[in-house]
Amino acid sequence: MLKQIKFEVSGQILQLSALSALDYLEYIEYMNSLEKPEPIKTEDTEKEINAKLNQMTRNNLLAHARLIAFSLSHSQTDKTIEELQKEVLTTLTNSDFYLVLEAVQNVCNFPKSDGREETESTGGEVKNA
Repeated sequence: MLKQIKFEVSGQILQLSALSALDYLEYIEYMNSLEKPEPIKTEDTEKEINAKLNQMTRNNLLAHARLIAFSLSHSQTDKTIEELQKEVLTTLTNSDFYLVLEAVQNVCNFPKSDGREETESTGGEVKNA
């Protein structure tokens, strides 16, 4: 059974669910399908850099909206992931979007990155990266 929570945002109650392993695989495939901008080069003009940064921002928003859609899909089975993603993008304000995203990340128990890594050379001790 997947963990579920009720989350209120702007007076609306959302039923959020952790992602199944299959959901997560489909989410990874979706992220890989997004068109990636070329890496920023030192010779890029400001306009080119801004275009690449805007593409990265767009991809992040689409990927985050997709993650939220997967979370909502367990309680809104009458809609496709694409429909839920579009609904997320068109009905949530920017601040509400990030509140819901944080709630989804919490219910999914994604590991938190704390900038530390474990290395074999230290006998398994955690070191700052």
